[in-house]
Amino acid sequence: MQSAFTHENEGFSLRSTLKIPSLFVILLTLAGCSSTQVQDGPPSETVDVSTIPDAVPTPIQVPLKNTPYTLAGVTYTPMGSANGYSESGEASWYGTKFHGKQTANGEIYDMFKMTAAHKTLPLPSYVKVTNVENGKSVVVRVNDRGPFHGNRLIDLSYVAAKKLGFSNSGLADVAIEGIDPETFAKSPVHPENGQLLYLQLAALKNHHSAQVLRRNIFNKVGLKAKVVKGEEVEPLYRVRIGPVESPEHLESMLESINVAEFEAPYLVYEKPVFEQAPYEKAVYEKAAYDLPLTEKPTIEEALEESEEESVESMVQAP
Repeated sequence: MQSAFTHENEGFSLRSTLKIPSLFVILLTLAGCSSTQVQDGPPSETVDVSTIPDAVPTPIQVPLKNTPYTLAGVTYTPMGSANGYSESGEASWYGTKFHGKQTANGEIYDMFKMTAAHKTLPLPSYVKVTNVENGKSVVVRVNDRGPFHGNRLIDLSYVAAKKLGFSNSGLADVAIEGIDPETFAKSPVHPENGQLLYLQLAALKNHHSAQVLRRNIFNKVGLKAKVVKGEEVEPLYRVRIGPVESPEHLESMLESINVAEFEAPYLVYEKPVFEQAPYEKAVYEKAAYDLPLTEKPTIEEALEESEEESVESMVQAP
């Protein structure tokens, strides 16, 4: 394993390790035992990062963690805001060694989410990170402290590094730009290659759980969500709201999601289903005909209703 994969912040609160009692150490020594340092690295399974959306900058609803701290004799003074922040430097990533452990702001590190660690950005905050070698960019949520190794500037989650194209090499030169969540929601919405923009709230293994979440979203905030089945061998069911129609629409949805205390969503682009499904288009247009916008069904609801009508007609047929 390359040294670039090792996250050098043991001893700091965010990477706290349990101190082995002295007696236990003595017993280990007497027994001739020796400990092996746990190495960091990628997950054992292959991850399709094309299905993992970037973090969505949302207005910060919790107190920022930006108090000064000292580590290894060095005092760090975090910023009051990420707005206007811009810096270039070396990026690394961290994975299995810290997966499931607590981050500096009390969250749980998940190497499959778009997050990052930074020494002085406030927690939480959002930044855009660009790999200067290949031009690829991602948006991540900063929720941890680090990296404390050499001159490295930022430590990205495994999937963020893979999306930027340097998960194999371990290091990359990047440019970082702070994002103001308040203005992000008001920025123009630019669909990519004719695709539509959605807010994704979850990707669940259980279809029933996804449907329950879809109904909860509607009941709590009045937003119609849909469940998108993935193409994996063991498919995930993604719960999405949208499509986003305008910057104002995006801002309104983000505010509603925050008030209802749902988890922070991710931005994801999706090809219009009508491009490949003329049958679904016809069913949807039939179900939505002459209905006001607030009462129009989702495509899934229209298809379910159509299937129920088909079954009823078969039962009633002579």
